[in-house]
Amino acid sequence: MSTRTSPRSTVYSGGLSSKMDAPKDMSAGSDRGPVRVAIVDDDPGIVKVISVILKTNGFEVVNALSGAGAIDMIRAEQPDVVLLDIMMPDIDGFEVCRQIKGDPATKDIPVIFVSAKTGMDHMDKGMELGAAGYIIKPFIPAALIAKIKETTDRSG
Repeated sequence: MSTRTSPRSTVYSGGLSSKMDAPKDMSAGSDRGPVRVAIVDDDPGIVKVISVILKTNGFEVVNALSGAGAIDMIRAEQPDVVLLDIMMPDIDGFEVCRQIKGDPATKDIPVIFVSAKTGMDHMDKGMELGAAGYIIKPFIPAALIAKIKETTDRSG
């Protein structure tokens, strides 16, 4: 996989994902550095909104705009937590989660589904696959941040 690097971002070949660092002054208090959050959603607008919310709160963000891109990015970047949409055109979020949890290199990375799907069957399926949580879109930013902090047991 080829990458292009600038001082603040890494873009994976194919434009499927990018990495942007959190503001340095916002990560104080953690000797492990800022929490690294992978955002996986096929809607670039949602990715941008979540990225802004997280970066403003001191998180480091990587993202992928497809299920296939997510699997490669998560293996390469080893984020602290993954925010995963369910409905994507190539590989749905359930299959991405199944592959993450089935890979010894990524099985311990917590997954939080962030989806517009509100049915209990979707929530139950996500939890059965090993997800650490399920947040329904639209979401309250403070609730998303709280769930990430709870899941990683770290502040942003």
